Amino acid sequence: MKRLTRYAEALASFQANLAGLAVLGILLTISLDVLMRSIFKAPFSATTEIVSYYWMVPAVFLPMMFLEISKGHIETDLFYQHFSVRLKKIARLIAGVLTIGIYGLLAWFTFEQALRATTRGEVAMGVNLLPIWPVRWIMPVVFTLATATALLVLVKRVFGDDPDA
Repeated sequence: MKRLTRYAEALASFQANLAGLAVLGILLTISLDVLMRSIFKAPFSATTEIVSYYWMVPAVFLPMMFLEISKGHIETDLFYQHFSVRLKKIARLIAGVLTIGIYGLLAWFTFEQALRATTRGEVAMGVNLLPIWPVRWIMPVVFTLATATALLVLVKRVFGDDPDA
């Protein structure tokens, strides 16, 4: 279990770093657009599409696994803090099962969307036609890994020694 957790943490950290690179990509793409617009009076074409499809999706969704494994999601514990140990375990079990179910559904739905986009050869229409179907595959991968991570976290929280794991 500890080895699996270490692998998951390493993968989550890698994905978070990739998300950071995507934020850097946003910065560079927009800076290039501003620079070209100012100096050459010719903006970098497809800035909006590149930022929206190629940079924003990874920047927003790649950290999902990291947030799940590090307990970085928003939590409200107004009533939870007053629960007994047994009731806390039940609440964690219910929350974990719901999380796994939601991530699983999102993984399935986004997989179907990515498959359709790939089959159609989906493009974004702007100044140029920009193929966006490859970016559609980020979502099912992210949600599948988040589902597996949520399962790992659930097992640790419900069946592990540490009640706040």
